[in-house]
Amino acid sequence: MRALANAIGPELAVAGVKVTLVSPGFVASDIRRVDNQGVLHEGAPEPIPAWLVMSREKAARQVLHAIARGRREVIITAHGKLFVALERFAPWVLRAAGRRMARRGRGYRPEVESR
Repeated sequence: MRALANAIGPELAVAGVKVTLVSPGFVASDIRRVDNQGVLHEGAPEPIPAWLVMSREKAARQVLHAIARGRREVIITAHGKLFVALERFAPWVLRAAGRRMARRGRGYRPEVESR
């Protein structure tokens, strides 16, 4: 997304359009309870600790503030800033974490819950 925003930003600026890249981190949402078929599982546990999740209202205020000020990028959570820094300076760390999570099979699996 960063590469896309950096590529289209200058092109759209000619037309008076500003691009703001938003890196939100974890925001309160049901998206982590939706499976690959788009089905919401109300009873699925929240996989992210509550102290890491930002409210939708606070996130929206920060995003709108950044857009109104014409900022090129906004990172709205502390852990989001950490992830962006890792992605920029040590991308191998995030790739390794992603592989580890994939091996564990993390995510909501209804067949496991019913046992």
